[in-house]
Amino acid sequence: MGKTKKEDLIKEEFTELTNYKASTCISVYLPTHKSGAEINEKQDLIVFKNNLQECARQLAAQGKEKPEIDQLLQPAYELLKHETFWYQLSEGLAVFIADGFFKTYCVPMKVKEELHVNSSFYLSPLIPYITHTAYFYLLVFSKDACSFYKGNGYGMQKVEVEGLPLGMNDVIHFEEKDERKLFRGGGNAPGAEANFHGHGSGLADEKEYIAQYLKEVDQTLWTEVLANEKAPLILSSVEYMVGYYRQNSRYKHIAEESITGNYDHEGLNALYERARKIAEPLLKEDVKKALLNYYNQVATDLTTSMPEKIIPASYYAQISDLFVLENFHVWGTFNEADNKLVVHPEKQEGDECLVNRAIVNTLSNGGAVYVLPQEKMPKESSMAAFLRFKA
Repeated sequence: MGKTKKEDLIKEEFTELTNYKASTCISVYLPTHKSGAEINEKQDLIVFKNNLQECARQLAAQGKEKPEIDQLLQPAYELLKHETFWYQLSEGLAVFIADGFFKTYCVPMKVKEELHVNSSFYLSPLIPYITHTAYFYLLVFSKDACSFYKGNGYGMQKVEVEGLPLGMNDVIHFEEKDERKLFRGGGNAPGAEANFHGHGSGLADEKEYIAQYLKEVDQTLWTEVLANEKAPLILSSVEYMVGYYRQNSRYKHIAEESITGNYDHEGLNALYERARKIAEPLLKEDVKKALLNYYNQVATDLTTSMPEKIIPASYYAQISDLFVLENFHVWGTFNEADNKLVVHPEKQEGDECLVNRAIVNTLSNGGAVYVLPQEKMPKESSMAAFLRFKA
């Protein structure tokens, strides 16, 4: 039995899933709950159990004997007994089952309830998460505290930065030190005496004290994190401190909008929701550029919105950018040897989702994939592709 994973699905594991082949590969997707009555009523567990029963029915219809089915699904039924698992879910759950293979992934995004039984795993619902590489930084600071975070479209974590001041009282000495080697310490440390550059012993004017503190925050972040970065940095503080930091920072990618007020004691989730609203349009620059490139070439042979052309092209590493309508399926088969595509209006035995296969092929060949709602799709299509070369 494989591991039950609670951490993020990483790209190496996603690659393992894309390359996995077996006579029976089962993929289960569920929207799940982090809190609420649904947890106490075990709704997610019940829905998962129902999917396992439906899976057993489908396998029996394919001619598999009950002992074989029971052995295949045994790790999944064992999971039903792990109560703590069902109390620690995220927005979505993905479960992958094969003979001797069992993995679960909690993902911070809603997924549609789906069950797929095929010769490969169905991975399309995970594409927005696994291909989402854009990120942002958030700096929350006040006179008494300073915290730094890194986030993306699905979550945010605190980043521990070596030497980052914890507040004004943590910056105590700046005399004749290079940019990296600065003395700091708590203002209440035994025997500590506050010495500020240009003032000798004793407290500086408060404005100068704040200025020196923010300069040190900026210098530390620049040295430790931001010197080679271009990700947006969102500032969160009272208005005058935001203004001073923005005016004097070395970093050239500070977001125009900030979170003004004192959020020293704000919870991580609440902070993330505030930051995400500001960062969201900034995080979509990659898809905007890809769509612009598509539209600029729309009159040429390098673009197509015909699935019957896109699916074969994905097998031959032709696709640079693939745009796919969310929850879109094309059922059928493709024989790469003779370039023969067969599409059915409904799934038949032996069929696979060719949209899923086109996505996996494109990613495996170094292309980019964007799963979009209908209003964002090129020409209101269900699939569209920008090609590296014409066949």
